[in-house]
Amino acid sequence: MAKLVTFIEKEFLLTQVMKSGSRVVVYGSGKSLDGKLKSFDKENLILSSKPAATGAFKPWDEISVFLSYQSQRVTFPGKIRKITGGELVICLPEKLIKAPKRKAVRVPPPQDLRLEFFMQNEKIRIDCPESSEYSELDMPALSIGFDTASINGLLQSFKDLTSTMYSRSGIVMFNKGRKPESIEERLIADIGRTLLVPSMQSALPTVDPYPEGRIITQSMSDAFEGPSVFLEGSALERSRAEKIVEGVMSELYCPVLYYQYVVGYVYLMNDDQRKTCLDYRAVDFAWEFAHILAHSLKVNNYFRLDENFKPDPYKPQVVDLSASGCLLLMPKTVFKVKLKLGSVLDIIISRTDSAASVALKGRVARRFDDKANEYYGVSFLNAEQDVFAELGKTLYADDSSRFTCDEATLEL
Repeated sequence: MAKLVTFIEKEFLLTQVMKSGSRVVVYGSGKSLDGKLKSFDKENLILSSKPAATGAFKPWDEISVFLSYQSQRVTFPGKIRKITGGELVICLPEKLIKAPKRKAVRVPPPQDLRLEFFMQNEKIRIDCPESSEYSELDMPALSIGFDTASINGLLQSFKDLTSTMYSRSGIVMFNKGRKPESIEERLIADIGRTLLVPSMQSALPTVDPYPEGRIITQSMSDAFEGPSVFLEGSALERSRAEKIVEGVMSELYCPVLYYQYVVGYVYLMNDDQRKTCLDYRAVDFAWEFAHILAHSLKVNNYFRLDENFKPDPYKPQVVDLSASGCLLLMPKTVFKVKLKLGSVLDIIISRTDSAASVALKGRVARRFDDKANEYYGVSFLNAEQDVFAELGKTLYADDSSRFTCDEATLEL
C-alpha cells in the first residue's frame, strides 16, 4: 500500500522542488505536460509551462501530478483551478502519496469514457439462493488430504475424515425442490459465509479473523433477523435452545458457493457423544472441502451455461484508470453483490463518440468501502499488446516520447 507524505516532508519537498527547478509532470485524460513549480501555499500550487501545453487543459480538469527531489518521488490527484497563459493553478490536497512506482500511471478517466463489466457466472442460471457475495471458483491450496481425483473420491474422503472427527457430518444440496428452511440455512444462504456455533450456550464470534471474510459474526446475524428480534425474540436463539435439549453441543454450516449461488452446505456437529467444541480448525476444514467441491462441479459441467441468456452489464463509476488497471466505485444502494478478492471480470471500455471498444479481463486485487460505496481496485489480466496501445491512446498523451506510462521510468 502506498505511503503518505508527512506534513513536514510535504513542506520541505515542495520548497526544494521549487528552489531546484525540478521537473513536474502533469497527466490529464489523453494529455500531459511538464512544468516548473513557481509557488505554493496550503491550498494551491502554481506551475509554469509553455502556453501551448497548458492550452490542452481546462479549469476543473482532474489530473495526476508527479514530482520528486533526490529520488523521493511523490504523486497526488488534483484539480486545475485556473489557467492563465502558461500557468496552471492546481488545488493542493492535504495528503501527498509517495509514488509506489506502478506499472502504469493512473489518470482520471475521460468524461465520455464508459466502462462496463460482466461477471464470470452471467450465463449460468441456477435455481438456488443467491448470497450477497461473489467469489471465483478457484481450486484452493490443499492442506487437509481430500481426494481431488474425482467427485466420488472427494465425497468418500470427506466421509472418512469426518467420521473420526465429528459426531455427525453431511452435505446438503439446494435445488428447485429443496430451498433453505431453517434459520441457519436461511442465514448462510443470504450472507454466503460460514455459521460457526462454538457452543449452544454462547454468542456467535464477534470478530471475523479471516482477512477475506469467512464467518458470520453476531452482528451479521442480528442484522439479518432485524427488528423482529425485539418483538418475537431471536429465531437463532430459539433454535439453539431446542438443540441443547437434543444434546447438540456445537455445530457448523459452511455454504458451497458456486460464484454467488449457494448450491448447498457442509454440516458438522458434535454432541454428547463427542464433547468437543468446534473452532476455526473446523471452519478451515469445511471451507477447503466446500471450495474443492464447487471447483469440481464446475470442471464436470454440473451447471450448464444458458447461451441464449443476454445479461445486462454492470456500469460502475470509474475513479481512475491506467493501462494496467482501474479503481471502480459501486454505490451500495445499487450494487447488492460484493465482489471478493480474486474475482475475475469481463470488462469493456469504450467512448460515447466512438464505435470502437476495448475488451479485456480484470481481477479484483483490492477492496474497501465507505458508508455509501464499495471500491474495487482491478488489475487487468494478460491483455494483448494492441489493447494496451489502445488504452494508452485514450489515457495518455501519445504525441511525445517524453511522457511514459511507467512510473518507474518516468523521468523527473
